[in-house]
Amino acid sequence: MSSMAKPGILSALIVFAIMVTANLQPVLAAEQPLTLQEIVNYAVRNNPAVVETQKQWEEKASRIPAVTAQPNLKFGIMKDDIPTSSLNPGQGMMTEFGLSQEFMNPSKLKAMGKMAGSEANMARAGWNDKQLEVYTQAKQAYYDYLYFRQALSIGKESQQLMGQLVQLAQINYATGMVPLQDTLKAQTEFSQMTIDLLDMASMEAVAKAKLNNLMGRSTNTGLAVKEEFTAPPPNFDLAYLVKAAESKPAVTGMEYQVEMAQNGIELAKKQRLPDFEVRLGYKKNKEPMVEEQVDHMNPMNTTLMLEERKPTWKIEVMAMLPIWQGKNKAEIKAAQAGFEASQAALQNMKNMAELDVQMALTEAQAAWRQIELYKNTIIPQAEQTYQAAVVGYTNGKVDFMTVLEGVNTLRNAKLGLYKAKVDYEKAAANLEKAVGKPLFTSVDGSLE
Repeated sequence: MSSMAKPGILSALIVFAIMVTANLQPVLAAEQPLTLQEIVNYAVRNNPAVVETQKQWEEKASRIPAVTAQPNLKFGIMKDDIPTSSLNPGQGMMTEFGLSQEFMNPSKLKAMGKMAGSEANMARAGWNDKQLEVYTQAKQAYYDYLYFRQALSIGKESQQLMGQLVQLAQINYATGMVPLQDTLKAQTEFSQMTIDLLDMASMEAVAKAKLNNLMGRSTNTGLAVKEEFTAPPPNFDLAYLVKAAESKPAVTGMEYQVEMAQNGIELAKKQRLPDFEVRLGYKKNKEPMVEEQVDHMNPMNTTLMLEERKPTWKIEVMAMLPIWQGKNKAEIKAAQAGFEASQAALQNMKNMAELDVQMALTEAQAAWRQIELYKNTIIPQAEQTYQAAVVGYTNGKVDFMTVLEGVNTLRNAKLGLYKAKVDYEKAAANLEKAVGKPLFTSVDGSLE
């Protein structure tokens, strides 16, 4: 076999290896990977922001009995007639024990209880809304992590192809088919890919840290995930989605705010009613009582007797009358304005909810069309262009820049397809958030 034949055979083997490598799919092994279901469940249960809003709701709910209860009973002891020469209260001549109980009008307590209940329901809706927010963020962070992980894998695959092209350029240069410049360009591109891989690895690490953070874990916790694309094609009924969005947690919370404002008007009107207070007292006086006794046989003969005073008691009933009607009218007017403001805010939120659904659905449909375009057109064309460029370069019919362009086009096409799939899943997550409930991934807890 001649010396010229050996480089030709070697070139053919390298071309074959390049074509095979270009069609290999990377295999990513992970020990005990988490599913998307497990990730969102873990995030919704353990994210600190979710726990915070849950405890805020529990706090509001626990305050309802306290709001509707009557004021506490008051007990007091009074020492009176203490000599000015003494600082000892025990030397006081009179001791009085008192009990006092304020009775707020039951109608006021009922209205206050309604307001507290509405506030607790608002807090619960806020908890559900925070769960939905973390659910959406966790799904989006999961797909961001998948994208950067796949981009790193595709980058390594492309660098492997470039390494083989470097060998091919060196062989063609050795046979005089191409200038030295082609070899140098290939080596430069290989080095640039190394820099790109380092950047991609950094972005993958950041995406992993963000996902861990949303799950309520340390950002340094090891993480392995299973690749899942769960959203179906965007053949959704817009009318159904808009209708469902009317009961999303944010809208429900605003409805409870309107209810609370309405109860505020009722409470302001109830302030016209009186409140009451009952006081009981028991008095003991150590000062003797001087009593004059008359001799019935001789009326002119009288005797002064010192006797111990008997304990006495008292009862006092007071009514607190709201006679300053100007103040009450101002409170009613302010409550009415707050109610109307809440109604306007609710209507605005419903309008925005409908707009959010339409925008999210449009975004999802656009991402789905990109997936179809990449799968059916761009990827096949990029593969054909790349393979033709490699064969042409081997035969000396095209320059190295054509091959390099083919490598980059194929890499970008593969990455573009994966990004389109990720973008669609993220758009579907935004659609779930706009609708106000999970549509494609179930979740444990009250969010459903």
